Amino acid sequence: MDKEKIKNEFILPHLKQGEELIGFFQASYTPSIGWGFLIGPLMFIGMRIYYVAVTNQGLHLHKLSFFGKPETYNFFSYAEILKIKLGKGFLQAPLQLVFSNGRKLVLKAQLKGVKKVAKLDDQTREFLLSKSS
Repeated sequence: MDKEKIKNEFILPHLKQGEELIGFFQASYTPSIGWGFLIGPLMFIGMRIYYVAVTNQGLHLHKLSFFGKPETYNFFSYAEILKIKLGKGFLQAPLQLVFSNGRKLVLKAQLKGVKKVAKLDDQTREFLLSKSS
């Protein structure tokens, strides 16, 4: 799906009054390698795509289904996120979010790819690093 279509259909309708969009990017979640030993190549059915919108008030996570349709939407303010850890990479960068309820979400943020894919740009990266603790 084209990044402009994603921005207009998924992200902008969920922004609140006075909320400023810093940037958005595509990220993927892959189950741990341990599942590969248990169920083999079927572990890739558990792979999910997220669109992460970074705003001045928090993170908007749009989870897509296996077939690429919007499945769930969640908003997390920066007060709910205890730790944001953003690593380095060539094609994808690891992004770890630790929430106040103890839940941990590890995503791979897209850094490079075709033009229509939403990628993590430098401005969004710097903003996330400034919010990390």
